[in-house]
Amino acid sequence: MVSAMPPALTAATGAALLGADARLLSQEYRRVLAPPESHSSAAPLRLGFRELLYFQVVSALSAEGLQLSPVQKRQVFRVLTEKTQRLPVDSPPGQVALGEWSRGRGELRKTGAVSFSFDLSSVSRELRYRYRLLRRPHALVESNPAICSGQPVFRGTRIPVAVVVEQLRSGVSRTDLEADFPQLSRQALDYAQIQVRLPKPPGRPRQPLTLQRG
Repeated sequence: MVSAMPPALTAATGAALLGADARLLSQEYRRVLAPPESHSSAAPLRLGFRELLYFQVVSALSAEGLQLSPVQKRQVFRVLTEKTQRLPVDSPPGQVALGEWSRGRGELRKTGAVSFSFDLSSVSRELRYRYRLLRRPHALVESNPAICSGQPVFRGTRIPVAVVVEQLRSGVSRTDLEADFPQLSRQALDYAQIQVRLPKPPGRPRQPLTLQRG
């Protein structure tokens, strides 16, 4: 059953959204980012949009060859997740600064011996797009007892979500799916690709309908 996402995401769901490893994401948060009083492994990790943005930015910086120390990671995390009115009181309007790092006007900036600026706008825009797909599935998916026995289908079609997800899992390319199901929008296929990375729910799965590819 497709349902609306809660305000915060689990590590597994957040990792699916980012295309990351849930175990590594959870380890980094607990060992590097979480405050000492919250280090209990019993408490489930919950991630909001700003926390996801941090992991996306660090991944992008790493891809460009910039490896951050644990101290730098904590500074970047706070700069990205704190609201502008909380850090620090003498910062320029709309800016958050900590150590060599600051955020403002859609940029992450670093000063010091190695200074640079990183465009947050495009990263934030793409992440927000995927975040909304996952948080608001009813814009793309519907369930009607009169259509495919009530299985969730992409809105306005008779194509079960599970069929597209399983075909992606089996190795069918997105290009092939676009040709097979031209009625599916880019958003629908993006949503399906996120679903592929989500862990399967426990219990016996419902037997999906099968659509033969041409």
